[in-house]
Amino acid sequence: MEVGFSEKKRDNRATMVFVMHNHQPAGNFDHVFRESFDRAYRPTVELLWQYEAIGASLHYTGPLLEWIESHEPGFLDLLKKMVDRGQIEILGGGFYEPIFCWLRPEDQRRQIELMRRHLKERFGEGGGEGFWLAERVWETDLPARLAPLGLSCVPLDDHHFHLAGIPDERLHGYYSVSWEGAPLKIFPISKELRYLIPFRPPDALLSFLDRQARGGKILTYADDGEKFGVWPETYKWVWEDGYLANLFSQLNAQSGWLRVARMGDVAREAQPTGIAVLPNASYTEMMEWALPAKIGHVYHRWLEKWDREGGEESLRTLFRGGIFENFLVKYPDVHRLYHRMLLTGRFVAEAYPASDPPDGILLPYLRAQGNDVYWHGLFGGLYLANLRHEAFRSLLDAERALEAEGKLPVPALLSGDFDADGVGEYFARTRTYNLWITPLRGASVLEWDDRTTGFHLTNTLTRQEESYHIRHREDLTRRNEEDRREGSPSGGEGIPSIHNLTPGEEAAALFGVVYDRRPRRAFSEMIASEAALSSGLLEGGEGVIVDLGGSPAHLEEASDDRLAFSLSGTLDGLPLRLRKEYRFLEDRFIVDYRLDSPGSASIPEPWKGKMLYVELPLTLLAGHDGGRTISVAGREGAVLWDEPGEYGPVGWYGGEDSWSQTVFRIVLSGAGRFFHGPVETVSLSEAGLEKTFQGTLFIQGFALDRLFGPGGSITVICGADARSLIHA
Repeated sequence: MEVGFSEKKRDNRATMVFVMHNHQPAGNFDHVFRESFDRAYRPTVELLWQYEAIGASLHYTGPLLEWIESHEPGFLDLLKKMVDRGQIEILGGGFYEPIFCWLRPEDQRRQIELMRRHLKERFGEGGGEGFWLAERVWETDLPARLAPLGLSCVPLDDHHFHLAGIPDERLHGYYSVSWEGAPLKIFPISKELRYLIPFRPPDALLSFLDRQARGGKILTYADDGEKFGVWPETYKWVWEDGYLANLFSQLNAQSGWLRVARMGDVAREAQPTGIAVLPNASYTEMMEWALPAKIGHVYHRWLEKWDREGGEESLRTLFRGGIFENFLVKYPDVHRLYHRMLLTGRFVAEAYPASDPPDGILLPYLRAQGNDVYWHGLFGGLYLANLRHEAFRSLLDAERALEAEGKLPVPALLSGDFDADGVGEYFARTRTYNLWITPLRGASVLEWDDRTTGFHLTNTLTRQEESYHIRHREDLTRRNEEDRREGSPSGGEGIPSIHNLTPGEEAAALFGVVYDRRPRRAFSEMIASEAALSSGLLEGGEGVIVDLGGSPAHLEEASDDRLAFSLSGTLDGLPLRLRKEYRFLEDRFIVDYRLDSPGSASIPEPWKGKMLYVELPLTLLAGHDGGRTISVAGREGAVLWDEPGEYGPVGWYGGEDSWSQTVFRIVLSGAGRFFHGPVETVSLSEAGLEKTFQGTLFIQGFALDRLFGPGGSITVICGADARSLIHA
């Protein structure tokens, strides 16, 4: 066998590797797919088709490929022609755009093989040598995980290299980055190119390349395809003003000294610039967003001060921000969803220990791994209820498919530390519902699903402070002070960056934003006066005397269809013990409450006039939609989900969604108060700060003297039986 190294052909022209990443998450609205396709994806490729000499590496994530296949299959035919004539390559990666370092090895392989299978079937190229790394989230050992799976080259931000101590003048070509002897070819993305394309005239780009890439240097541009018509203000500039047509025309005209190339061509032709070991990182904004809110705010202000005062740029890279994994700590709802995904993965592994499951099981499980819902920066992500719904629905679909194959026991009551918080939980599964109970937080419910419709009913969001909340408050206060001093409203010209929007009039709502004192979970309890204002209890817990929802519960009794817990505390200087029992039936579950004070035969006098309030944060997604309604016993007509309501004693209430056919009914025994109000968060959009409906918080109050006597109960009915009751 002859061993040697092939002679690599060298092109002495300046080279710009051109990579475009096009992505829409699973569960996004159809009109968003359509708008993005019509305003960016299609016109960009149709224009590129006219310039055969311009090479490009294009990446389309799985949900987007599926939408295009269903709605615009002719577009894929055009991509195939461009692949066949050697103009473009289609990059691989994880099909549903997961964060690779968060996945088990078998799921990394499955995501990559699924993408490779699609590319091979549609474009005839399934090697997937080049790939896109979701959110450029890198961990040092990724080469050892991905190289054996057939991936070989990927673009990463120059920030990753800066953190490894590599200066800008060395950031050209590609680096060989390895772990455990397995190498990947990593192309450093030029930040300057990302800021030039498509925001500056083509002459500025050509001038930069002339200065920086002459003599055969290779620089890499890689960024989102949505920048070419979907981002704010870009459509007019890119298309109506002719920016992209002008850019491609000028690049084509300069082909004597400049080539625009596919990443794979350069990887095959050129020697590496050097070797590197890259630390755990993502792009700079992501590493800021991953920090806790107050620390993130301090970090952001420090960077602003550094830039304003002309700090040494080479030292700036030493301040790295957080790591992507911190989103698991920053957001309790990310932590919950991530570990719920892992739990479904455990069910899959138990059912198919030596092989991959059928696509009907595997694909929805993999779909729930799409990255968008596991983080939040300025816009969207975790804050988008439709994306959370899609992730949970996909997990439920996978489990229903397992059940249909006879590989998921129903009914079942499982125990284990499913969310890795150091304390075991309980997971009840019947034909009609799932119930995930955590003793660590008062034996509250982390998850309630209607399994018959695949609807996660507790898909609400804990309201918490964001660093941009703090920043906007400070900016608004500063502007108001300037206005008072100058006697006129502040103003200015120009369009702000999407990373640095200034607050508009809607920011006034931020001063009344509600932050939850702890993660909002169903069947969390608190004690307050029977006259406590409903608004205070709904808006974070004003007036609460004892919060049992944050206290650990002790398991008293357990059987296949019942769990009984006790919660202890002190009220008015006297010991308090609440007994809380879950009973699991096929189509309903019942939560019973009893109260006592050890050493007292009757209710202590100071406890009279107080109530135990039980929280149920629930959602049917849309807040103001006539197809999604709330019904309350004794009240004529339906209530919309974003409408507050306050009642005295009621026998039952329920919700119905005509879209998903999800119905539930909740029967109250012994409750003396019932009220509800919307759960809203404040986040940024392209227009500025805005409120987003995340669900409705239902609170039912039981007088303590009632719980000292006959007790109280909440019966939750879902599935077909709930439908018959609602329409009775």
